[in-house]
Amino acid sequence: MAQAVAWELVRQAAAGQADARRALVEATLDDLWALAMRLVRRQDEAETIVQETYARAFAALGGLTPAGRFEGFLARVATNLVLERWRRRRPTADVSEVDAASSDAEPWQTAADKEEHGRLLAAAWQAIQDLSPEPRAAMLLFYAQEQSCRQVAEVMDVPVGTVKTWLHRARNQVRQDAERILHGSGAAQP
Repeated sequence: MAQAVAWELVRQAAAGQADARRALVEATLDDLWALAMRLVRRQDEAETIVQETYARAFAALGGLTPAGRFEGFLARVATNLVLERWRRRRPTADVSEVDAASSDAEPWQTAADKEEHGRLLAAAWQAIQDLSPEPRAAMLLFYAQEQSCRQVAEVMDVPVGTVKTWLHRARNQVRQDAERILHGSGAAQP
């Protein structure tokens, strides 16, 4: 985002001004869409997350106090929606995405190198999918969205220390589970 949304615009939108609501959406849509796509990796689900985020955000506008950034509030709403979905159902790794990523190999790589790279990506992605929802969201926000631990903590509404703990444990768990998957021991044990 080029600049933070002014709280005056939020106040006007809370008062029901259609132009202010439209301006809020225009100012935040690109970043909210990017976050939703990083978290769910499917266009149809991202569209649903974005729509539901705005619906919940506009319903809560009257109760917001001007603290922090409005964009952070939207990110927290979107992340909470994704976490709710993950709690209801655990998604599986989309191997077609891994195959597409592995096809971007360097020209000097052999077919065996490309295949091994694809196996590594698939194992790592499956290990990430097997994490519990909160550590998985923290990893995606930190690594995929390149947010700082402080920003992740704000979005997830937890202390920074909790985010750091989740990231540390999640990295170790992903490493162990990916090795287990690669060496044929099957899925990770709970």
